[in-house]
Amino acid sequence: MGTRGLTSSETNEWYTPRQYVEAAVEVLGAIDVDPASCEEANKVVQATTIYDADTDGLIKEWSGRVWLNPPYGDLAGKFIERLVQQYTEGPTEAAIVLVNAHATDTTWFQSLWNHTLCFTDHRVDFWSTRPKTSGPTHGTVFVYLGPKTDLFAAHFQKFGAIVCLLKEAA
Repeated sequence: MGTRGLTSSETNEWYTPRQYVEAAVEVLGAIDVDPASCEEANKVVQATTIYDADTDGLIKEWSGRVWLNPPYGDLAGKFIERLVQQYTEGPTEAAIVLVNAHATDTTWFQSLWNHTLCFTDHRVDFWSTRPKTSGPTHGTVFVYLGPKTDLFAAHFQKFGAIVCLLKEAA
């Protein structure tokens, strides 16, 4: 998970390529917690703390700077709800999460519109230790929760369009 993504419905064991994680580190400074990870994914992410399927990141506190590539499918919404809760309540200082671009109409995605987003202009070619049988099937959205929106835009604009909601004038 940590850097997991989806290139087929066969497995969630697909990891985010290094260039996206490096951009996240440029924005966050470092990654303290990856709540949906594994040892293989953490070779790239290099988070101080990781939670895997056995340690269940959904019940842990996510303190500091968070990288989140939740498992796609039914669990994605639970991880996003937990992220927004942890960010709103304070243990999470800042976070970058990546999700399926086809999820923008889901209930759980609606809370992400209040943050800065990067819609990739390409399909992310996730990697795995398993042989590939197909290529990426969906686009990706990176979402930044934190105060350094300009820094996020500077480092992620090379991957696609940066989007943020305009605030209503008072």
